[in-house]
Amino acid sequence: MKPRITIIGLGRLGASIGLALKKSGVELEIVGHDKERSAGNAARQNGAIDKHEWNLYNACEDAGLIVLALPFAGVLETIALLQADVAPGVIVTDTASLKQPVVQAARGFKAGVHFIGGHPIFRPTFEDAAPRAQASADLFRGAQYCLTPTPDADADAVNTLMGLIALLGAKPLFMDAVEHDGLAAGAQHVAIALQAIYLQTTTASSGWRELNKFAGADFFQATQLAATDAKSIAQLLRAQQEPLRLWLTQTMQTARELQTLLAQADVAALEKWLASAQTARTQWLENKVGAPTQNAELDQASSGAARLFLGGLATRLGGDKKNKR
Repeated sequence: MKPRITIIGLGRLGASIGLALKKSGVELEIVGHDKERSAGNAARQNGAIDKHEWNLYNACEDAGLIVLALPFAGVLETIALLQADVAPGVIVTDTASLKQPVVQAARGFKAGVHFIGGHPIFRPTFEDAAPRAQASADLFRGAQYCLTPTPDADADAVNTLMGLIALLGAKPLFMDAVEHDGLAAGAQHVAIALQAIYLQTTTASSGWRELNKFAGADFFQATQLAATDAKSIAQLLRAQQEPLRLWLTQTMQTARELQTLLAQADVAALEKWLASAQTARTQWLENKVGAPTQNAELDQASSGAARLFLGGLATRLGGDKKNKR
């Protein structure tokens, strides 16, 4: 019997996980679930999954690993739905960008269920300066994949997820959930907040009826993060309120700096102000901020990763059936 994994959520991330595993050649069964039948059908037709199961509980039956590739709110909701049904021994992970509330919610699983939070981080380059939007077997290649195991996490479960990450072509980054969320607030969540502010400011203005005629690709890109699942964004911003308040205070201070420069009508000073930020961005794109991210030769480790991943799943096969309700 092949090890089975279940991917819940078959959007870009979930479908890409399936495609990457298929490309790796590992022998396992991939079951997918998505509330949108069209997403499930597309993933099945694209070869990302072996079958789509519309019923959530049936989809998770006999899975050794369950991946919640969902927005933040969806992860919390799915954990609440599954926590009484997932069998001991099963590994559960997620892809949400906020970890503390997810880890806390996962404490509701039965004893012996191994939850380890995950968060893939895609780092663009000059050649690929925009996040990749479509599902792809190579989506995770070169990405950092953050794992936030708790101090009492099962070592074999952690190793199994390390094998999964290697098969995806990503690099593991281990971090405490508290530290993760603090860094994510400044690097990711403040961008969502600022885009929401910009979107609200423009669309709620009295001039939007005429203004919208000039809103093109730049406006689309500058508001795209704020246009995703409103429930997830609201819950995420609420959960991150303390660090975001600090970042928004700092942002308002920076905005006042710009106001001052504009009032001075000093083009040279304004250019210098912009250039300093652009230099910092270039250094980021060139991976020259602090210690550079190491680019391991992932292909050489693929066979070892397959053994690590499949070995970790082989003994699970749906968890401890004796303790299953």
